[in-house]
Amino acid sequence: MVPEEALEIKGELKFYTVTGTDGSHISRGFCEKCGSPLLSLIEEVEGLRLVKAGSLDDSSWLKIDSNFWSSSAKHWSPVDETLHSFTKNPET
Repeated sequence: MVPEEALEIKGELKFYTVTGTDGSHISRGFCEKCGSPLLSLIEEVEGLRLVKAGSLDDSSWLKIDSNFWSSSAKHWSPVDETLHSFTKNPET
């Protein structure tokens, strides 16, 4: 999660909005040209963006500190037990 004001996006995004399992409204942003997923935002949580790590030009500063949706982790991608885990979405 990144504060919105710390995020610089070059180019236009296309958004697709769905209702989350908890009733929140989640908008997912994709590259307008190639369709790559770039970020998500929860409309009920102002000022934060959930950035897809693979979309970053420089990820050297990235510090992973949480697991999300650990309840649906697959055996081939186990949860890092040393990190804080949310079984689903964090409470809004």
